[in-house]
Amino acid sequence: MKKVLVILLWFFSLVFSFRPVYAAEPEQKPAAPEQKPAEPADKPLEPGWLSLDSSVGAADKWIALNKSSIESALGIGISGFLDTAYNWSSNHPHNPANISGRIFNKDYNQIQFNNFNLTLDKPEKDWGVGLHLSGMFGREGALLRESTLWGKTLHKEPSAELFESYVTTTIPVGEGLQFKGGLFVTLLGAEIISQPGSYNNNISNSFNFFFGIPFRHLGGLFTYPALKTLSVTGGLVTGWDDPRDNNGAPSFLGGVNFTPSDTFGLASSIIFGPEQTRNTGRTRVTWSNVATIKPMDPLTLLLEYTFGTEKKASTPTGIKNAQWYNFAAVGSWSWTDRFSTALRTELFLDGGASRTLGFAATKPIFNVALGEATLTAAYKFTKMLQGRAEFRQDWANRAVFQKGSGNADANQTTLAVQMLYQY
Repeated sequence: MKKVLVILLWFFSLVFSFRPVYAAEPEQKPAAPEQKPAEPADKPLEPGWLSLDSSVGAADKWIALNKSSIESALGIGISGFLDTAYNWSSNHPHNPANISGRIFNKDYNQIQFNNFNLTLDKPEKDWGVGLHLSGMFGREGALLRESTLWGKTLHKEPSAELFESYVTTTIPVGEGLQFKGGLFVTLLGAEIISQPGSYNNNISNSFNFFFGIPFRHLGGLFTYPALKTLSVTGGLVTGWDDPRDNNGAPSFLGGVNFTPSDTFGLASSIIFGPEQTRNTGRTRVTWSNVATIKPMDPLTLLLEYTFGTEKKASTPTGIKNAQWYNFAAVGSWSWTDRFSTALRTELFLDGGASRTLGFAATKPIFNVALGEATLTAAYKFTKMLQGRAEFRQDWANRAVFQKGSGNADANQTTLAVQMLYQY
């Protein structure tokens, strides 16, 4: 027995003392937990026909200067953005006037003030504990709160939501064991809920973003840089969009990030655990994989695959075992430092319709296949002001998209325009 213990101690000492040798290259620092908005730099954007640098650009500089003074005085980072958009659908839905397949950007033929985001960050260096607070005010805040199970049922909420609230610290073990605890966005998926300085390539979100993966979690995560190019994350959370916890049993959330070079990265994440109310015997498992590829300077590719399954899930045709799959690709091209375009294609397979529930189908359906192609163009009027326009075509193997009042169609064409201002 003593020999076995000696051998085990020797093995673990080798594992934790192992340091791979690399060719000489700049040391990579761990990625910051949140991206900061780009401050107006000394180097201006290239000249453009639609440039507003002489007018709005002056306001950018004034806001950045005064924000910097407040940050220095308070010792905290301040960031945020404003988001206003208009959405239109060829199906002209009404009663309700909601575009099918959307949770955000779903209001038909309306100009909506989507979001005023205010984010505060206190770095770890002062107290050894960092603090991140982010609030959402506007239509998107109300829709996010309605999609989160704070109580026993979903219901309409005021247009304000505490988007994220968590603490961070680094435990001095090995290369540094990072901890994050509180309310935070999920690890899964290629797309995110908009954050200061970090937005999706398209205005509307994919079907997978809304129905294949969760939005947020309440819990704690540990992250360790196992190698220079590999980090591992794991922890326990209350479940899918459920800070209240509906069954008293936590779910496991974890993943790995592999970045062997600046041109390729792979993030693989998983969540599994019981998610049904007052039922701990029916496990839901979702596995997400996202590859980021940068083959050349103007081009960025995102490839996404998601697989999910749940035992005895609620479906439009009864209680059944369910599975869902997602295949998506996004390609973005920066034509200039002002103008860029992005194309997203997606196939979402909802076996059993447990995730989408058939949207606006007029009768219970089983096995829904959804597809979409979305083209978005973006233009920077200034460093901080950006305008975007989008064309999107949705398809389905069933009539699931609301058309008019009380009807459904298998196709849906939507248009959207958006203005974003970050500070």
